[in-house]
Amino acid sequence: MGTLEIITALTKTFIIILPGFVLKKMGILTREYTQGMSSLITCITYPCLVISAMQMEFSMRVLDNCKYVVLIFMCVIVIAMLLSKLITRILKLPASRSGMLAFMLVFGNTGFIGLPVLNGLFGSEAVFYGALCDASYDLFMFTVGISLIQSSAAEESKRRMSETLKGLINPCFFGVIIGLILYISGTTLPDIIGGPVKSIGSVTSPLAMIIVGSHLADIRFRELFTNKYSYLVCLLKLIVAPAIALVLVRLIIGTGSLLSTVIVIQAAMPVAMCSVIFSEQYKADVSFATKGVLLTTLMCIFTIPLFAVLLQNI
Repeated sequence: MGTLEIITALTKTFIIILPGFVLKKMGILTREYTQGMSSLITCITYPCLVISAMQMEFSMRVLDNCKYVVLIFMCVIVIAMLLSKLITRILKLPASRSGMLAFMLVFGNTGFIGLPVLNGLFGSEAVFYGALCDASYDLFMFTVGISLIQSSAAEESKRRMSETLKGLINPCFFGVIIGLILYISGTTLPDIIGGPVKSIGSVTSPLAMIIVGSHLADIRFRELFTNKYSYLVCLLKLIVAPAIALVLVRLIIGTGSLLSTVIVIQAAMPVAMCSVIFSEQYKADVSFATKGVLLTTLMCIFTIPLFAVLLQNI
């Protein structure tokens, strides 16, 4: 895929943000509606998108590539967490920002934005690899990730093991497991089931982008662009994190393949929306999390094509 095609595909995907922004400003799209849409994506459309994407002819090459996806993404997560600790010490960030910064550097929106973008750019095989990246994120996000948020909370909340397991056992994770089982067993869903699953999954992208647009409408742009820490988050999440992934990819599997492209693009995704949800739940700095999510979501429109083009030319 050429540079122009990449930029065009991403532009088409992100234009869907506009209806959400406009409808929220008009008061038509309320918070209750967006919460319902988020639940719909999480519980139904996202798992269907993953299952549908994994309905491919079995290939040992693709299955063998899975281990590289998990290995490299785990390395990206660990390195990013260590880097965030170093940066918070150097900059002497307040306690309320330290753990939050680490979370936002490590965890990206690989599901709601990542999979739709990969689907639009490269098709179902890319979604297959992207879903594995997202599953790797989930494993860390609902364990180490929440601990990072808690460390930034004014009143640290203790969490039971049952709550951690509840976070891991969710419809999105089950979607990946079901898709993998069907793929490895060579099972193809009959059209009477596979057709509806594919149709439901196809609405994930527009719904997710409309939700992103509604969140953008909730914040004052002047306030968004005047916070220096938000720019730090952008630099780390949109440039440093994918750069780390790119270096690891070149060292382990080399560039030029769909697999390497997917790993780097997923690492370049904006800050995960869960940072806001977890901040509210554990009484951390919700405003800082919201600004990080929104600014990186805006800026990734420019940085994702940058890395996509870079991958095409190295």
